[in-house]
Amino acid sequence: MNESDSQRMASLFELMGLKESALIEEADLIIVNMCSVRQSAVDRILGLANKFRELKKKKRTLKTILTGCVLELDKKKFVKIFDFLLNKDDMEVWPEILTGEDVIKRKRDYLRIIPKRSSTFQGFVPISNGCDNFCTYCAVPYTRGRLRSRKHTDILKEVKVLVKDEYKEIWLLGENVNSYLSPINNEVNFAKLIKMIDQIPGDFWLRFTSPHPKDFSDELIEVLAKSTKFAPYINLPAQSGDDIILRKMNRPYTAKQYLELVKKIKKSFKENRKGLDKNVAISTDIIVGFPTETEEQFKNTYKLFKSAKFDMAFIAQYSPRPQSHSYKNMRDDVLKKEKKERHKRLTELLCSIGEKNNEIFEGRIIPVLVFEKYKGYYLGRNRQNKAVKILSKEENLVGKIINVKVNRVLPLTLEAEYYGE
Repeated sequence: MNESDSQRMASLFELMGLKESALIEEADLIIVNMCSVRQSAVDRILGLANKFRELKKKKRTLKTILTGCVLELDKKKFVKIFDFLLNKDDMEVWPEILTGEDVIKRKRDYLRIIPKRSSTFQGFVPISNGCDNFCTYCAVPYTRGRLRSRKHTDILKEVKVLVKDEYKEIWLLGENVNSYLSPINNEVNFAKLIKMIDQIPGDFWLRFTSPHPKDFSDELIEVLAKSTKFAPYINLPAQSGDDIILRKMNRPYTAKQYLELVKKIKKSFKENRKGLDKNVAISTDIIVGFPTETEEQFKNTYKLFKSAKFDMAFIAQYSPRPQSHSYKNMRDDVLKKEKKERHKRLTELLCSIGEKNNEIFEGRIIPVLVFEKYKGYYLGRNRQNKAVKILSKEENLVGKIINVKVNRVLPLTLEAEYYGE
């Protein structure tokens, strides 16, 4: 989401006549688009203070902007470091703010700004902003605000432009994408939106992030399984496998309900897809060491991993976020060493499950979207969003969907050789 927002910022500043600088030392204006989802990210931004002071000694005209997800408590620290703290929702009037002009009062929607894409083959399309769920560990509703869905007509227009420009992969973005409801037609929910995009002529892979298990309807499952454009990969954040911890997190489902949902999704893809696309890859987000989490409760998360057979997991060690409910009302009482140890155990389990899951690809010829060339190899991702390392002497494969033959499966990656386009 932040990368998508940054693309619109880049477009805005180019309209102001500025050009992107290759080196921070040469810049006249520095914009930091931050995410305060974890304390480590906040600390990195605070660590820029000395750097900015040195730069300003050499160039007194240098201006700095901080934007993105910024918590109120952090703003007091950042105001001493940055010249401007700007709300991304007000992006359309940033030029007036920066030049000291009177800001004209008007309805603002920064998503109307046409983004300057940082890729020629992977496009990000925001469909909503903010979140109404108020998970107790999360600061998003306090930084990005309540859920605001974008007009489905604007979304379809942006997707059509990307398809016309031959983008190979399109991501729909939102803090909770599957609670989407078009503000101009309440019959257009997330499932209907996917259906509409699926009908757009063109050869592209459709993906989205991030959904909430509570909003994953049977209608949506069927639409995804029957879609010709949707690539078989779903990130489905569980956050915990223990029912008591889930209640404390304000996640309104049980571990059993979550596993039933995973089972239902996998069954629908098996019934409606062909070939390797029958195998939908499911990743998750997990927090270890949430306040009061016992060893037994962690073991329930471990069991969830075993049962769900996740292809990938983004595992975070709990860190209290200012303004969130858990920060105000729950003591961070799980020792740091216990968080690290639980993180390690889950990662080891993930690797053993991942390698087993990847066996279906061994010796198979699969399509891969190539993202970059690195140390003599091409790196890409297949339709299940698995990382693929490709050996090839071919030139100019970046940005293309190519066929590769998988020679070796590893816990979280595949190794392959080029097989043709």
